Amino acid sequence: MHQSPRVEPLTDAEPGSWDRVLPLLEAEPGTSWLTVTGKDGPPHTRPLLVVWASGRPCFASGEDTAKARLLSVSPQASLAFQAAGLDVVVEGTVQRVKEHGRVRRVADAYAKAYGWAPQAEGALLTGAEGAPTAGPPPYAVYTVVPTTVYAFPSDEAPCGPTRWRFDP
Repeated sequence: MHQSPRVEPLTDAEPGSWDRVLPLLEAEPGTSWLTVTGKDGPPHTRPLLVVWASGRPCFASGEDTAKARLLSVSPQASLAFQAAGLDVVVEGTVQRVKEHGRVRRVADAYAKAYGWAPQAEGALLTGAEGAPTAGPPPYAVYTVVPTTVYAFPSDEAPCGPTRWRFDP
């Protein structure tokens, strides 16, 4: 994400600087919870492994999974996780990553963060089992383009409760 979001403190505590918080989020990936909805269906929330590439959270999913089908109907999503002493929620639009260079960067990020080493083949990740929440390979790669990111301190946090708003 190369844009500078508008920073909005949620309390009197010092809000976070996106330039300071983003590297912390990138360095400490872990299990996240993705919530999507279909056109008229209930929310669908599942754990998944997220990596950050090019300043955005990315994840892999089999193209026949429920989350992939729901995202094809309604790409709005919420991604929640803990990192760097913060409880973080990313709200935005999920987009499929199809450019091979970006897919390769996501594959490299998975290998570095989790020891899971899929291969980038065109717009897909292949050659590696081991993504239990993503369904069977091959895997499509998705990114969340944020409209709003919330951070709430949970431990030794680098900032107070903060909301960052991104222009579309």
